[in-house]
Amino acid sequence: MKRVLTIITFIWLCTYIAATNVPRTISGTVIDEKGESMIGVHVAVKGTNIGTITNIDGKFTIHSQEKSPVLIFSYVGYKKAEVRADKNIINVQMEPMENVLEDVVIVGYGSQKKGSVTGSVAQVNAREIMQAPIGAVSNMITGKLPGLVSKQSSGLPGGDGASINIRGASSFASSNSPVVIVDGIRRSFDQLNPEEIESITILKDASAAIYGIRAANGVILVTTKHGDSSDGKFNITFSANYGWQQFLYVPETASAVDHMLLINEKGYNSFDGNYPIRTTPKYTWEQMMEYSTGKKQSTNWTNELFDSNVPQEQYNISMDGGSDRIKYFFNLGYLKQEGSYKSGSLNYDRWNFRSNIDAKITNRLKATVALSGYIDEKNQPFTDIWAVYKKAWTFRPTSSAWVDGDHSLPAYDDEMLDSENPVAATNSEFTGYRREKRYNFNGSLALNYDIPGVKGLSAKAFYSYDYYTTNNTEYRRTYKLYNRGGDGELQSFIRNSDSYLRRNTDPRYGTVLQLSLNYANKFGDHNVSGMLLFEEQYDNWDNFYAQRVMMLDGDYLIYGEDEEQVGSMSGAGDKTRKALVGKFNYDYKGRYMVDFSFRYDGTSSFPKESRWGFFPAISAGWRISEEHFIKEAVPFLTNLKLRASYGEMGDDSGANTYPQTQIAYNINKDQIGYFYNGKFMAGVSATSIPNPKLTWYTAKTYNLGLDFDLWSQKLTGTLELFKRKREGLLATSSAVIPGTVGASMPQENINSDETFGWEISLGHHNRVANIDYWVNTQISATKNRWDYHLDSQAGNSMENWYRSDVSGRNKDIWFTYEEGGRFTSYEEIRYHGTTGANYNQGTLPGDYWYKDWNEDGIVNDADRHPVATFNLPVFNYGISMGASWKGIDLSMNWQGAAGVYNSYNEVFTEVGPFNGGAVLDMYKDRWHTVNVNDDPWNPNTQWVEGLYPATGHSFNTGSTGIHNTSYIRLKTLELGYTFPKVWMNKIGVKNLRVYVNAYNLLTFSGLDNIDPERPGYQGGSNSGSSSGILYYNYPVNRTFNIGATIKF
Repeated sequence: MKRVLTIITFIWLCTYIAATNVPRTISGTVIDEKGESMIGVHVAVKGTNIGTITNIDGKFTIHSQEKSPVLIFSYVGYKKAEVRADKNIINVQMEPMENVLEDVVIVGYGSQKKGSVTGSVAQVNAREIMQAPIGAVSNMITGKLPGLVSKQSSGLPGGDGASINIRGASSFASSNSPVVIVDGIRRSFDQLNPEEIESITILKDASAAIYGIRAANGVILVTTKHGDSSDGKFNITFSANYGWQQFLYVPETASAVDHMLLINEKGYNSFDGNYPIRTTPKYTWEQMMEYSTGKKQSTNWTNELFDSNVPQEQYNISMDGGSDRIKYFFNLGYLKQEGSYKSGSLNYDRWNFRSNIDAKITNRLKATVALSGYIDEKNQPFTDIWAVYKKAWTFRPTSSAWVDGDHSLPAYDDEMLDSENPVAATNSEFTGYRREKRYNFNGSLALNYDIPGVKGLSAKAFYSYDYYTTNNTEYRRTYKLYNRGGDGELQSFIRNSDSYLRRNTDPRYGTVLQLSLNYANKFGDHNVSGMLLFEEQYDNWDNFYAQRVMMLDGDYLIYGEDEEQVGSMSGAGDKTRKALVGKFNYDYKGRYMVDFSFRYDGTSSFPKESRWGFFPAISAGWRISEEHFIKEAVPFLTNLKLRASYGEMGDDSGANTYPQTQIAYNINKDQIGYFYNGKFMAGVSATSIPNPKLTWYTAKTYNLGLDFDLWSQKLTGTLELFKRKREGLLATSSAVIPGTVGASMPQENINSDETFGWEISLGHHNRVANIDYWVNTQISATKNRWDYHLDSQAGNSMENWYRSDVSGRNKDIWFTYEEGGRFTSYEEIRYHGTTGANYNQGTLPGDYWYKDWNEDGIVNDADRHPVATFNLPVFNYGISMGASWKGIDLSMNWQGAAGVYNSYNEVFTEVGPFNGGAVLDMYKDRWHTVNVNDDPWNPNTQWVEGLYPATGHSFNTGSTGIHNTSYIRLKTLELGYTFPKVWMNKIGVKNLRVYVNAYNLLTFSGLDNIDPERPGYQGGSNSGSSSGILYYNYPVNRTFNIGATIKF
């Protein structure tokens, strides 16, 4: 019996042990923050080697011997999750990583974690850049980076990029543009394909000093995409979008009848020619009736010349992937933009390609091979674009576009303002064409070797070669305009009789060699890194053109005459730069940080005695939030960092080669000479006086910043104060030299100025009820001041006060007399207490009057005082926001400026300019008499109020002509939908997103009838107080796009 009990006990014990060791099966589903299934999430049993991954539907099954095992869920870009499996079915939602302090920020010659950056650096990633793809990269970052000032003044195909400026360096002039560094090499910006870009970073303070003589205006760093080897697979991504462009704020011209009425009215309102006897009007009632009854048709030149909707399209295909030994990224993109001309003669297209390959040759040796380039072509008629728009807004509606409506017979008649018909001027088949083709190739090789024996020490060698050339053609073609004579016979008029063809090319190439030692290591709580680099750059450029008068119509010079052919070259040269660069970074526990850098820079652009310069920079940071007393007192404070920097930089962008001009003599046979034996002998004059001490100007930057993050980065912000002092700006000495020298004084490093201001940025992101949303805002203010400006002696204190460029005074002050109001009745005009300015015997109700600032009873130049500023806006701001929910995403970007002023001229300030040119339709909103034939000089005449004064009377005098062009604009708006991964995986697609977007959709401004970004006659985009014709630029566009991105 005892034996039986023993056997039974043994059997029961074995059965219990076996039962308790049966593997437990646990299954479930893993979803992301949007509720979509996640493929490839690694699931493991903690403390064991048991693991699996989720399938195509996000489902997993795993076995464990434990009763309540802990499962670990991990996926790239998401927080690791640990879940105790008390049940057999476990569903898990992963959360994306949000520790922005660990994000890597690109800086000069390297990268740093955001939490350890001590300089003033701002960055946008690929996702933020690609919100509403619109062609030019400069437009895609507008309003998204604090301190970046941008202005788009044209929507011209191939020329619609924004002018870029960092922290308002005086103006948008090219010499004040920041340097653009693409993957470590200085390259162009707007020819980049945005699909290739991984991130864009701007360096605004001493952090830019590491680029030495190129960094005085700030630095833009562009990093392109590389392959991903995380799963050993490859991705193929194809994207396409198609859009429609529409003009913003294109002024409409009045109909023929309205044109005639207002031109007559303009004549009536002229006191000198109409009092006391009214002169004969330009147009009779009979002429008006011909148009009002339809006997004659009014010509709307805007409609004749331009299409209201113009297409643009973009296509892109890329492949990326890799393994633990190699990573690769290939990209090919195409962009096509049609211009607004009905003729189809204005267009632009571009091909981009890029290949980035990273290879791990050995465990210590790595290599990167990068190839990229673009080919683009821009076509336009021979007539300048500004001239076309001037004609469209000034040609009378009473002149004809075509003879008998035949589009092969451009018309010419007496109502034309000049000898060229705009419909012919916009058609290459008539007037000829300008074709610009550009070819660019970039290649680079980088080798990185981890040196054995010293942990963290590596050596790097980098070499790049860039080649650029053009193939441009300019063809001025002979053509004819036509008219029907009084006998009905067709008459012809030859235009462009001096037909010619010009071909030119501008080849150039450049090389960069970099050799560096890099070190990074951690000693307990001490993090140390450093770099020492030698850099050598060489640039070579050339130019050649040939021209012939054409005998036959053709695209090649062989069709021209050789007797008067021209062949020449200009602008050839080369330049060498060398530099020794170093930087050192130290931080203790991520709490105290110090960065030091220097650049010993030299350039062949200056004389031997002044070719080299030393540019140091130092910055420090204190993460106050890492102090124990702060952590305990303010637990919701994730990050609080105080930082400061100082750096010195230079700028040689204004220099070409040394000497700047050839030191020789010119023969001036018609201007300089002497008589010998009764004959005039030609003399010579010196071409220049060299300056052996000429060098770059230097810029010293000071920056104080405060960064903060609250509630685990749900609220972030930055405050910045900055100043930049430039010394050695070029100017010509006022010293007087004898005329017998025959040459003027050379430029010298004389003037100095400073730029100062502040920046504020705030950001918030959160997740509420499965909705992820984010808002980022930024605003900055900038002013410029002359520290020293070379001036001649003023005649008196008042003359000195009126000068806009004076030492110790803010730049770009706009002096004029100030508008006081408008006359609303004859009584106000009669008893007005001052004379001058806009007030005289011809004043009418609706006219402006001006303040007598010095109270002497006369309004004149002595009453001028500061009323505005030229150039850049004082304030620039941007608001970016968006949200996503279950695959639906919405984003928008607002951008604006304040404290910016413009004045206009010609069609924007005069009704019927150029001796009775077209009347803009907006001028119908004017002060005018109740009846057309009422006498404007009769005090009993009744008036109807309007926006503009009586036709022909000034609205461009004094401050009336200076417009506050502050604005806020909805730059981009995009709505997208990403299809569920579960659906896509079933058809072999990794991701599919479709979207619609708009660019320049809404604008809010106090300006009437004009786009606030359109350049003016003075102010705004124009440099200083200079005037120009930029207000006839190709208008900025409003664009609508539909598109899709699919990944396999």
